[in-house]
Parts: sequence; C-alpha cells; structure tokens
Amino acid sequence: MAHDDGVGHAYPLQQITVKVQGTRHSSKTDLIELLEIVLARLQQGDATGTAHDDDFGYWFELREAVNGPSFFDMPANSD
Repeated sequence: MAHDDGVGHAYPLQQITVKVQGTRHSSKTDLIELLEIVLARLQQGDATGTAHDDDFGYWFELREAVNGPSFFDMPANSD
C-alpha cells in the first residue's frame, strides 16, 4: 500500500482488472469488441466474468475495496 500522505486518502482502492486475448490472426477491432462486451457487463452490474474458447476471449474482475498494492505503485511510463 502506498504510504504517502497525499495518496493515503484513496485507500481502500477500487480496481477493475481486464484481460483480453486473441490469436495472431485477431485484429485490434476484435480485441476492442471484447473490451466493449466487458464494459457492457460491468454496466449491467456484473463484478466478474469470463468467456473464451482457449485462445480468444476475455476475463474481468471488479474489486470494490482493495488495500493494495496499487497498480500504480511503480513509476508511470513516459510513452
């Protein structure tokens, strides 16, 4: 958990983890469609979900109270 006084007010955190996967033949559009499915499921109130056929699909999890670690405890990329 971050201990900086300016960040400490944020805990517990809310986190959504999303993983999408495609094959080498999948397009960026295919992967974005999976993200849109996850978004729709979250908007419907689902906190977790998965759909896949071994090599193409998605997994997601909403955690409403996480004491850490933060996804952002590491320095941000400057890309």
